Order: sequence, then C-alpha cells, then structure tokens
Amino acid sequence: PMVRTAVMIEFEPLVAGRLLARATRSLVLGAAAAGLLMLTAVLFWQATLRREAFERSMAEQRRLSTLGELSAVLAHEIRNPLASLKGHAQLLAERTPDDSPERKRVGRIVTEAQRLEELTTDLLDFVRTGPLDLAPVGIENLLAGVVEEVASETVSLDTTGAPKDWPLDAKRVRQVLVNLLDNAVEASPEGAPIEITAWKEGRALVSSFRDRGEGISEKNLDRIFDPFFTTRSKGTGLGLAVARRIVELHGGTLVARSVPEGGAEFRVTLPERKT
Repeated sequence: PMVRTAVMIEFEPLVAGRLLARATRSLVLGAAAAGLLMLTAVLFWQATLRREAFERSMAEQRRLSTLGELSAVLAHEIRNPLASLKGHAQLLAERTPDDSPERKRVGRIVTEAQRLEELTTDLLDFVRTGPLDLAPVGIENLLAGVVEEVASETVSLDTTGAPKDWPLDAKRVRQVLVNLLDNAVEASPEGAPIEITAWKEGRALVSSFRDRGEGISEKNLDRIFDPFFTTRSKGTGLGLAVARRIVELHGGTLVARSVPEGGAEFRVTLPERKT
C-alpha cells in the first residue's frame, strides 16, 4: 500500500517583523514629535500671555504715571486759589441772612468749593510716593480710633488675634482704614452690623472690613480700584485707588470680594517690615 507523508514547512515572517518594528518606531517617534509640538505650543501660548500681561502692565504704569504728573500739577496750581475762593464763599455765607434768596446759591458755591478741595487732596494723595514713616503702632488703638472717627454704632471690632503693635506709617494706613470703614457704613442698610477683624497671619497683619450691603457685582470687582471709577453719585472715585496705593507702598495687598451670605469684604494685608 501507498504511504503518504505530510511535510510541514514553517516560514519565519522576517519581512513582516521588520515592517512591524519599523511601524512601531515610527508611531513612537510620531507620538513624541506630536507631544513635543504640543508642549512647544503650550509654552509659546504661556509666553504670549505673559508678554501681553507685561505689556498691559507697562501701558497701565505709563498711563498712571502720566495721570499722576498731570494730576499733581493740576492740584498744586488750583489749590491756593481754591482755598481763597472757599474762604470768601464761607465768609459771604455767614453774612447772608438765612431767609435771603441768595443764601442757597452761596451755600452751593461753598459746597462745590469743598468738593473741589477734596478732589485736589485725593489727587495729591494718589500721586504721592514719598518715603514711609514706619514705626511700631498699636493695632487695637489704631482701629479703635478709626471706629471713633467714623462714629458708627453698628461696628464691631475684634483684635484678639492681632499683634500688640505693627510697623507701619500710621497716618497713611489710618487714611486707608477710615476710607474702608466709610465705604462699609455707606454700603450697609441702616442699623446693619459691620465687622472689623484683625489678626496675624504668618508674617503679615491682616485686617478685614465686612459690610451687609448689596455686595460688588462681578463686572466691577476688577474696576473698583481704578482711579476715578465709582458707582456712586458722590465722591471723586479716588478713595479706593489711593487706599490700594498706600497699601502697596507698604508692600501689602488690598483686595475685595462679595460674600455669598451677603455684603462685601475688603481685606488689607500688610507684611512685617523693619523700621
């Protein structure tokens, strides 16, 4: 009988293996190249953002510098004649009978002269960059004096976490704190509580002013510290700009936020500095 023998021949897929290895290398190199391109794009995007932010900052610094120079010249030029105008207007008001039809007009002159005087003072405060008169100041006494000056019975003061004293320019910082408390009183409904809290956080003194007003709209949060920006019918729009400038001269920060429970909070952070 015939015997059939089966022969099995196995071929090693050398070509296919080489192609697979080449494809794998190409895929790895392509992925690496794509990742490198993405990383380069992200770095370029970040560098562009930083450059744009720097250019905006420089443009803002130039604008503020020009504004400061013009404001200082203007304030100095009109301050003396304005003082004379206000003095004569007040003298005229004292000599005008209360029932006189001219009394209201004279009173209007006095009011407007005082408003212009306030504006020139704010302008000079805004552009002033002289050296700070740093000295240890008692924090509790400083804040208590601010509350007494504003004379609001709804203010509560908590300094239990604050240091006994802190190096700062008392006159300028007092101006900041009075401004913040005035704003809080004006923003709060009559009789609503206002909370002032001071404490030490690391190597910084933090003071918080919390009111129960309507809060600050999202669109205004980044603008309320801009010079001449105001949402009120009265005022120069320089109070918060001056306050932030004074705080920054101390190396600190002044920030604002709307509180979810209602109202707004302004927070002053002053780092410890050597006197």
